[in-house]
Amino acid sequence: AVPMMNALRPDFIIASGDLISDESEESYRRLRTLLQPVEAPIHFMTGNHDDRRAFRRVFRPGEPPSADPVCQAFERGGIRFLLLDSVLPGKVEGRLAGDQLDWLEAELAAHPDRPTWIFLHHQPLPVYIRWLDALGLQNQEEFLSVLARHPQVEVVGYGHVHQVRRWRYRGVLFVSVPALAFQFSPLSQEPEITLETPGFRRVEISGGERRHWLHFLDGRVVPEPPLPAIPIYVR
Repeated sequence: AVPMMNALRPDFIIASGDLISDESEESYRRLRTLLQPVEAPIHFMTGNHDDRRAFRRVFRPGEPPSADPVCQAFERGGIRFLLLDSVLPGKVEGRLAGDQLDWLEAELAAHPDRPTWIFLHHQPLPVYIRWLDALGLQNQEEFLSVLARHPQVEVVGYGHVHQVRRWRYRGVLFVSVPALAFQFSPLSQEPEITLETPGFRRVEISGGERRHWLHFLDGRVVPEPPLPAIPIYVR
């Protein structure tokens, strides 16, 4: 994946969490070594397989190694990017704590005219697969109610589901990314790993135009067309 990403010359990369699988500092150090050839800056997020303290010790050595959520806000190309931390320590499912929702609300209120993209690890909308939906964001309605008050939100990106999903809901585009490991079947109501190739999502932003591609490690590049709004049930 690293040579493919370098060949695309991205302005930056967002890693949507589950950076490792065993929560150890040793694995984070190995990951840091593996990613050294990456030429673009990487914005790391945490997922349910990550440990915040170990992550900070390796990737943010200037910070105290606390267990507080790992959140970020930055701006690039006229768009504001907000990276949330939906991890519930010791759990597979996720949740955004009240203080983090307050932070999100304040960030959005402070920049009402700035197009904004939000990222979190756990899926904030159902994917209609029972076992995956049980392990998604547990306070979806609270999160979506914040978005409803801030129409500048354009995109919400997430990982966790190990498959490509794309919905437009209340004017916001919700997109997942293919995993850089194994993929779960989108057709089975039980956990099932498919033979689909690992990959990543590329987004090109030019003025008011946003174009999405899926890049798979077998060399396939799949462009994604625009989506109409469709009804979605949110629990």
